[in-house]
Amino acid sequence: MEFLYGVGLVFAIILVVAYLVYTQFVIVESEHVWIVERLGKDRVLEEGVNRFIPFLDNKVAVVDMREFRVDPPEEDIVTKDNISIKIDAIASVRIIDPLKAMKEVQDYEGNVKNLISTSVLSVMGGMELQEIQGNIATLTGEMKKIIEKDSLRWGIEVVNVRVERVVLPDSIKNAMNKKIEAENEGAARIAKAKADAEAKRIESEGKHKVMELQAQSEQYMIEKRAEATHKVIKNLKELMPNLSNEKIMNFLTSSSYIDSMKALSSSENSKFVLYPSDVRNPMDKVMSSEYMSQAMEATRKPAKAE
Repeated sequence: MEFLYGVGLVFAIILVVAYLVYTQFVIVESEHVWIVERLGKDRVLEEGVNRFIPFLDNKVAVVDMREFRVDPPEEDIVTKDNISIKIDAIASVRIIDPLKAMKEVQDYEGNVKNLISTSVLSVMGGMELQEIQGNIATLTGEMKKIIEKDSLRWGIEVVNVRVERVVLPDSIKNAMNKKIEAENEGAARIAKAKADAEAKRIESEGKHKVMELQAQSEQYMIEKRAEATHKVIKNLKELMPNLSNEKIMNFLTSSSYIDSMKALSSSENSKFVLYPSDVRNPMDKVMSSEYMSQAMEATRKPAKAE
């Protein structure tokens, strides 16, 4: 009995020594994990220092936990309005459960590519071209949901899905370019018409403002002439109270007549001046005006003498 006990103890010691001798410590690099199989059971070695026993532990795979891109080939689809186009979609994914990614599916990256292509057909196959082009952001969200229905079962999370480009047939491209050119030309014409209308409006407002200023200026001149005439009449009335209104008007008319003739004679554009045949009649009025002036002067002198 003691012999068996001794043998068992020795055997246990041998096992412990063998474990210590053959046990290794391995370093798993950052953002990676190891899938290790020991006696038919899988386990995950996280980043950092881990214990690894040769002959017992078998490193099955090294899994990169960083986000990566999955870029499948362009997918050919026929839209609802019978236009053949190519959709180039790409997805960014990352592994959240490395054991599932390695054990639940073979070639998880290839399967995610197939899911992207399938989602393109499912989402865009029954839509018109214009609808696809106008709703890319919404469509990629729907594609992400379709992909994740299977990818999450494999321990793979879809970060985002993008449609990088929609390849159109040359005939459709040419038609769209012509449409854009026509729209741009129409927009340019409309802009020019608006600019011309605005210019005409500004010009009209400017002319109206000039006419308004001219009218105000003429009204101001008329008011000033009226004030000056009123002042002259008032002065004449004060100097010669017995002077009749008719003589006052003759005086003012004669003065205005003479000023007009002087201005006409001194004009740079005038070659000669033809006076009216009844010029004597205004001159007589002028003479009367001169007599009136002499009388007014005579009336002033006694006042100054006092």
